[in-house]
Amino acid sequence: MRSFMNEFRDFIMRGNVMDLAVAFIMGAAFQTVVKSVVDDLIMPLVGIVTGSISFSAIVWHIGSADIKIGAFISTLITFLLTSFAVFLILKGVRKAQALTSKEVEEEETVLETELGVLQEIRDALATKKD
Repeated sequence: MRSFMNEFRDFIMRGNVMDLAVAFIMGAAFQTVVKSVVDDLIMPLVGIVTGSISFSAIVWHIGSADIKIGAFISTLITFLLTSFAVFLILKGVRKAQALTSKEVEEEETVLETELGVLQEIRDALATKKD
């Protein structure tokens, strides 16, 4: 049982799992902010344009069914804004990673060049001794 607990602790303490947990919490908080922007800022403006006091109150009555089209559109707008924000964040992260990897590649190229020069010097000195 102790090895199982140690294995579980090691799993939890890995960077990827901790990063995932932080990302999940931040995503939930961010989604709440986007929902507030949509519900409290965007939808009232859309309601003014459509002539409805509350856009989310738009309901289609078909027989005995109530289709809440306004609430659906509000949720769809929230999803699209959240997806767009995540896209922009990931695009920025990828760009930063690309810049970092270019710097690492340049360092490796410089190191390889320096190593090559030092090896040539060593080889030249070795041939002079012979």
